[in-house]
Amino acid sequence: MKKDVELIGIVGCGKMGRIYRKVFDPLCDRFVIVDPRTADDLEPRPYATLGDLPGDLFHRVQVWCICTPTEKHFESLETILSGNPRARVIVEKPACLSFEVDPFHALLKNYCEARVLINRQYADSRAVMEMVNALKRYDVAHVDLIRIEFSKDRRPDIDAGRFVDSHFGVLGYEWSHILTIIQQLLGPDDWATYCDLSSELQATFDGLQFVSELEERSVLPAGTKIRLRSSMLGKYEFASFVPYDQLICHRYIEVRAGTLRFRLQLEPHDETRFTGHPFENHFRIEDGDDVVHDSTILDPFLPRFLHLTMNQLFQPDCPPIDWTTLERIISTRNSLRRQADRNNLVAPTRTGPD
Repeated sequence: MKKDVELIGIVGCGKMGRIYRKVFDPLCDRFVIVDPRTADDLEPRPYATLGDLPGDLFHRVQVWCICTPTEKHFESLETILSGNPRARVIVEKPACLSFEVDPFHALLKNYCEARVLINRQYADSRAVMEMVNALKRYDVAHVDLIRIEFSKDRRPDIDAGRFVDSHFGVLGYEWSHILTIIQQLLGPDDWATYCDLSSELQATFDGLQFVSELEERSVLPAGTKIRLRSSMLGKYEFASFVPYDQLICHRYIEVRAGTLRFRLQLEPHDETRFTGHPFENHFRIEDGDDVVHDSTILDPFLPRFLHLTMNQLFQPDCPPIDWTTLERIISTRNSLRRQADRNNLVAPTRTGPD
């Protein structure tokens, strides 16, 4: 049976690269894998670097997926576009390191026929949209509090050799997802206001990872309190309401408005072990002590987002990259960097200039 795409290139075949391949396998006839590791389970056998590819492959690959550590994103994109100025590319979040944003803009301007998009998988999440729509259904005029926590104990992954983001620290992992969700909950005007706020930051500094835990507290001019939190140390502060089967990643969203509380717990179970249903999310609405809505939402947000993104890359109205989440991450990183330097708290391994 003929598939939708003949050839997809995956640069970096660690955890995310393998997920991309699994998602695209039903759509693609063949893959080109670029990864310096020679794992026996990688088929076809990977090229060690993009520089090892035959020149014609750059033009034959229809979509490239860059899933390397963040410090290699820009370099990989630059090589791909020099090999094919009209390439279609999906780049994992965050797009690049803080000092590479201007060169990234210049690269895209230089290769104006290329199309590049960044993974924003929660931008198309049905579960998140259900929460946004519920706020409208209940005629919520003013939100008192938004709390979001995306935390995971990443120490086993790091011990097993997964990359450490010493440039962004905890901001380089789940924070893009947190900001994508808060962007949808706030709407364009409040999002723009939020991006300009100076927030209170409570951080755990780390000599290897720069920052391993972060909680941000902000207040919009209208009085809405925002608390965002992420930990790489297995500490979870915002309580779940669905019991965990096996704790992989704590993804919790809560909105309070008067006596109403809207709560969303994303994928609390380890794939299919507990219920047999992957991508299971739980949404609950409470009014005081009463539960007025409780539902399960099956939401394969990453596969759907990647399929949508692949389609957008070939459309004449392919959307531009939304840089606002990365700009907010960089602003927060700079504040943390100043705080760390001022108090001589940590001397992380630096990747490039500050």
